[in-house]
Amino acid sequence: MELKANKQVQPLPRSILLVEDHAFQQEYMAQQLRSDIVSQVDCAKNGIEALAMLQQKRYDLVICDLAMPGMDGIVFVKHLAQLRDRPDLFILSSQPDSLLQLVERLAKSLGFERVASHAKPMVIDDIKAAVRCFDDLRLMSGRALPIDNAVAADAVDVLEGLIRKQFTAWYQPQHDIATARIVGVEVLARWNHPRRGVLPPSVFLDTIIESNWINHLNSILLEKALRAQAEWRKAGRNLTISFNLPVCLLAEESLPDRLLNIVESCGGDPGALMLELTETTVADQFSDYLAGAARLKLKGFKLSIDDFGTGYSSLFNLMSVPFDEIKLDRAFVHGAHKNPVARAALESSIALAKRLDIKVVAEGVEDPRDLALLQHQGCSTVQGYLFSRPMAEPMFEKLLLGRN
Repeated sequence: MELKANKQVQPLPRSILLVEDHAFQQEYMAQQLRSDIVSQVDCAKNGIEALAMLQQKRYDLVICDLAMPGMDGIVFVKHLAQLRDRPDLFILSSQPDSLLQLVERLAKSLGFERVASHAKPMVIDDIKAAVRCFDDLRLMSGRALPIDNAVAADAVDVLEGLIRKQFTAWYQPQHDIATARIVGVEVLARWNHPRRGVLPPSVFLDTIIESNWINHLNSILLEKALRAQAEWRKAGRNLTISFNLPVCLLAEESLPDRLLNIVESCGGDPGALMLELTETTVADQFSDYLAGAARLKLKGFKLSIDDFGTGYSSLFNLMSVPFDEIKLDRAFVHGAHKNPVARAALESSIALAKRLDIKVVAEGVEDPRDLALLQHQGCSTVQGYLFSRPMAEPMFEKLLLGRN
């Protein structure tokens, strides 16, 4: 695994729990970790012993095998997911790559935000690369320290943040695969909390949706992004804005006019705004989905299927609505160069999009070998840590105008 790290980021303090049933391998790996990564490494010989240790102490990183006696690594990961504050997870095993990647997907479905895996024997540089990537992910999301930044915000705190205009837009650059030139951005929500620092959507988005404040947040973010887009255009950079739109909002008859009013008030063009309909959310009635999508197209907006391939009816939705773009989920991209199943899924998805004259964006690009595969298959646009991480507007503008 080759993970791109931010070279300016200093490693964060961490403690490691190594779960390995083979005594010699456990001692060898522990010595390597202590000498190359951090001095604080504790060991457990199986999942049962590790869970008991986790009840007494918090660890920043857990490294575990899969084939262990008593409690295998898969059951251990399921128990680990029940912890209130989940550690980072690195799976190290002699099992086939396909099984390692399956367990990675399982861990992410259970709520782990930072997961990596590698086949035995252990290569310390691969673990160091993963740890640096985990550090970057924490810093990106505003969750480096303190740990309580992971705690969900209550409705009163969120409402105060909305009133005080503490929510802002961050940008994930999208790059042309042939030239690496920035051709667009995905707009991401961040909360500049006065006490807890920069907070990611995982802290506040559920509360906002449950409280029916999502339209207010969307208006704040979209207006900020559109005004920034206008400034980029003055500097000679015509970038497409990709904006996430929960499918449940398509049932609202006022949605298309409301979005168009925001665009026009900012001097924008609906054709330069790509609305990403999240695949993992569904409309209560499919007729609402169709009507909402049709009315957005009628107003001139472009539509994208976000997380293509991970939802319940990707192909049916693609056949039903004239989408302008499909966005390939990271699950199909990361490690595709060594995963025949993921590679086949990429090939078929890109080939289908090309036949339908639909743009393809691949997200989660972290490995040059995955990038080479995407380029060979004809993907046009990519985003991910191999190029750029999400960033606040001033940092993005510095990158945009200084690099391109």
